[in-house]
Amino acid sequence: MRHLLFICCLFLISYSTNAQLISSDQNKSKSTFNDQTFIYLGVDVLNSFRDLNPNIDHLNTPLGERANEIPRWLTGYSVRVTVPIMKMLKVNTGLSFQQNGESYNWLSNETDSSFSYQTSFRYIAMPVQISGEFGKKIGLYGACGLTPAIFSSFLQKQQWRNALGSEDAQDISIQDDCNSFIISFQADLGLHYHINEQFGIQLTALYRKQLNNTYREFENYIHKAHALGFNCSLSYQF
Repeated sequence: MRHLLFICCLFLISYSTNAQLISSDQNKSKSTFNDQTFIYLGVDVLNSFRDLNPNIDHLNTPLGERANEIPRWLTGYSVRVTVPIMKMLKVNTGLSFQQNGESYNWLSNETDSSFSYQTSFRYIAMPVQISGEFGKKIGLYGACGLTPAIFSSFLQKQQWRNALGSEDAQDISIQDDCNSFIISFQADLGLHYHINEQFGIQLTALYRKQLNNTYREFENYIHKAHALGFNCSLSYQF
């Protein structure tokens, strides 16, 4: 519900801003749906969190300390293209590097002992979305669709300190229990500022919800990631 409220609030802010800009410029040109082809180079900054439950069809293993994992901020990168299919709608696709993950921090109440880790699941994805953009100089942009992704790698950075103050760390990079393919729903909403006839800057809020399990069928947990954050892209019009 909080994610829906976030998207709705952003939509109202974006719509209000765009409406004011259209009104102030109405003597120059009439705003219409943008039906041009664009290519985008973008960076995502996302707060990643997850649903985690025991796999009742396997061993029904309790979550234990994994129940105390917390969200973490991660980045992603994308190359996208939008192609008009009719006056009001476009198809978006491309390639992107995506990350999901979580973190964990434990600190002893009796000694200086501590243990923490930061987990990243990395994917190569190809989003497929339907989008629309209304406006000329500054366009109100929205898109939604599915994002299939192929598992690329797993990385968990661990750090710990014992009661004597000795510190150590290690990286775990092999994860054979991950599903090789995931698919997510994604929605985007924001503004596209056209600097000139060719170049522009797009800033959008996005929400992504994973639809299938991160882990293979007979692993201990059902893990489904969510991500909420922003994308900033440089656009080029063909």
